[in-house]
Amino acid sequence: MSETGEQGELFPRRPRGERVAKPKPKREQSLGEVLMRKLTGRAPGAVERERKKSLPERVKWLEKKHKGDEKAAADAAGLSLTTWRRWRSGKQKPSAKSVEKLDRATREALVPKGRRNRIERSTKGGQSFDHRPTGGAVLSAWITISSDSRPRDINLGANLPEGRLNAIVKAFTEGGEAEAEKELKAAIREYLGGGASTPYEGHIDISNVTGLDLGPMR
Repeated sequence: MSETGEQGELFPRRPRGERVAKPKPKREQSLGEVLMRKLTGRAPGAVERERKKSLPERVKWLEKKHKGDEKAAADAAGLSLTTWRRWRSGKQKPSAKSVEKLDRATREALVPKGRRNRIERSTKGGQSFDHRPTGGAVLSAWITISSDSRPRDINLGANLPEGRLNAIVKAFTEGGEAEAEKELKAAIREYLGGGASTPYEGHIDISNVTGLDLGPMR
């Protein structure tokens, strides 16, 4: 049978000079970068970028995150409403300690409540299901454990207790990006060692991260 017919081509030919688009490979990212995008929906350095804004701009941003409630925003930053309003108007400059409080409130606001709830439900290790569970926390990366280096999918969701990854959100809020990554690595060591009381103490290296799912386990 001919490849072409009166009604058109069965196997259409590409115009001369046209190239077939190749699918783009997944970009390999660091663990910290992927984690920040999952926690905040932004690239790493979000708080540092906020710091470059004027104080009134930062105040208004935090109020927006609290649905326009200036008192809720002031409470989140641990400030009186009077001080908060003076910041917004530019009549008062914050101390270094107050800036730290504002940074903490900013990190807290960067992880929405709905995302926190999903992360809390992303691990349910030790629980029984009447069906095969789906979802949950899964890390896909090139992982070296001791001298064994290869691509791995680590199913944290089915092996860590419920709410375990809340500590990652808390670490980010209290200490920043590096502390959040440190807490995730601690959770991975618990997974490898079989529990919080027996974390894996050997060498671990995580690179070329291609996926991190922190959705709820169902």
